[in-house]
Amino acid sequence: MMLLYRVIRRDPAEFNKALTDALRWHKAYWTADLDRATSADGLVALGPLAMACLARDQGITVEVESEYLPKALLGYAWFGEIEY
Repeated sequence: MMLLYRVIRRDPAEFNKALTDALRWHKAYWTADLDRATSADGLVALGPLAMACLARDQGITVEVESEYLPKALLGYAWFGEIEY
């Protein structure tokens, strides 16, 4: 919710702080035990990724880099749809 609030308020600095927090919490959850750590479900933080894409659509620069936030997906690079 905080990510959505920061997008609506068009607050890039606070959005990036909230995104950093969300990704940190995602990592903490998905690495808490061996079963989660070996699950593919936690490889991408889908909720934060969706909010980051929404923020980018609204002109907010996403400054956060994370292994859970693939640059290609954030940059709209869908296989076969965009020529490189």
